[in-house]
Amino acid sequence: RRSLGVVFQDFQLLPDRSAYDNVAFALYATGHRGSEVKQRAMQALSQVGLLHRAKARPSEMSGGEQQRACIARAIVNDPVLMLADEPTGNLDPRVADEIQKLLVKLNRQGMALLMATHDYRLVRAFPARTIALVKGRLVEVDPESL
Repeated sequence: RRSLGVVFQDFQLLPDRSAYDNVAFALYATGHRGSEVKQRAMQALSQVGLLHRAKARPSEMSGGEQQRACIARAIVNDPVLMLADEPTGNLDPRVADEIQKLLVKLNRQGMALLMATHDYRLVRAFPARTIALVKGRLVEVDPESL
């Protein structure tokens, strides 16, 4: 569990908990306790630019902020791989661009990213190997050709 982070298409945040609590939950679920939880959760929120909204509940956050909370939850255990299902799918274009930049930054910092998306702009932002589902088959493609 610690080496895998997951970003769901529909956020999957605990609605009655703050952004901080949602991120800290991933740490508790993987056996972390005490002051380490607070430090790592706050660090993850800071890394995604959401520290100022740590006390906000999902209903008080914009779609982009909710997605940032999801990404913070996914990276808090310092995973080797992040799975992201349509990470920009429910966001307006401006916010989608912000999330794209954040994902590119995480990838450049060494985190592998396996992503399902229909957003070709997002695919083109990554210089890495790109595999697409074409007529029911997985094929390696040049992102610029999409």
